Amino acid sequence: MIPQFIPQKILDAMYNCLDYADLNGFEKQVKEYLKSTDESSASLGLATFIIKEYRAERADTVAKLMEIIIRCNPALALINYPENHFFRIIMISGSMDLFECLTEEAIEPHLKNSSEEEYIDYYTKLLHLGAKLNTIFSDQYEPQIKGVHFNGRFGTDDSNPNIALINLEDYEMMNDIIDKFNSIIGRRDIIKALMTKVGMKF
Repeated sequence: MIPQFIPQKILDAMYNCLDYADLNGFEKQVKEYLKSTDESSASLGLATFIIKEYRAERADTVAKLMEIIIRCNPALALINYPENHFFRIIMISGSMDLFECLTEEAIEPHLKNSSEEEYIDYYTKLLHLGAKLNTIFSDQYEPQIKGVHFNGRFGTDDSNPNIALINLEDYEMMNDIIDKFNSIIGRRDIIKALMTKVGMKF
């Protein structure tokens, strides 16, 4: 469930816009929401909306939604720096698409007139938080062992030997493992990108 920072009427309208690929309508609903609340609550509510919508296979689409949100009010992606809600969901998902959206639409414009020292300091704080979050998230993962936590195929299709039969529960478990693996790789790449921003070599 999306926390009720977003009124149900607006939330329903946002989903309706997504159903019809109506990005202009989605932007209008975001602006309506922003009129009804403060920036801190809006940042949390909209960041939560984005992470609930996120799937690796549609990362570019979700990044477009985040781009629309940030363009409505760039402060949403900067407030409470470095503990910003959008940066947190980026580290949760491990999405380079979302990270690039954040940097291009919010951070780089914000730092446009900064000195080199200020630029490096800004990204250094994000790097430290990113590394901390990466450790926290990674420590939550446990080994997943075939035959213990999930099973492989239990048969084949007689009409096609290349088709493996597998229980739905096991299939979903494997998908979850893949999603977690991809988030680990994504967080690694985000941390490398932040290291590059501050001039560190790896």
